Amino acid sequence: MTETLSCAVCGATTSKFLFNDKELGISICSKKCEYDYLNRLPFDKTEQMNVLRCLDKKIKANIRHKRIGWLIAGFGLFIVATGFFVSNVSLFLFGNIPLVIGALSTSHFSDKREKLLKLRKRIVI
Repeated sequence: MTETLSCAVCGATTSKFLFNDKELGISICSKKCEYDYLNRLPFDKTEQMNVLRCLDKKIKANIRHKRIGWLIAGFGLFIVATGFFVSNVSLFLFGNIPLVIGALSTSHFSDKREKLLKLRKRIVI
């Protein structure tokens, strides 16, 4: 059973945490409360440093996932090139699957990283 806590902003009961991170220990009930909490976050406090540390972890994870996406796309490109030079249509078509998945995942994780960086800059300023 999930533990319910009171929201850090409005006091409503919730089981959600800021950035879905239970280690941070800040319960937030909605996106509006998350926005309000991040706007009123005090400077030079341990809370702010903990939030920034959590954001840094998420940014690092997105960079790692983006690199994995590039590796998958490179593997797909290798299969496509092999299928092209060997004149094997099945190999050529099979190589398109990891190529497309890898390319889409790099775009997705790049966008997530940019959003997290904007949020981090907003908190620091």
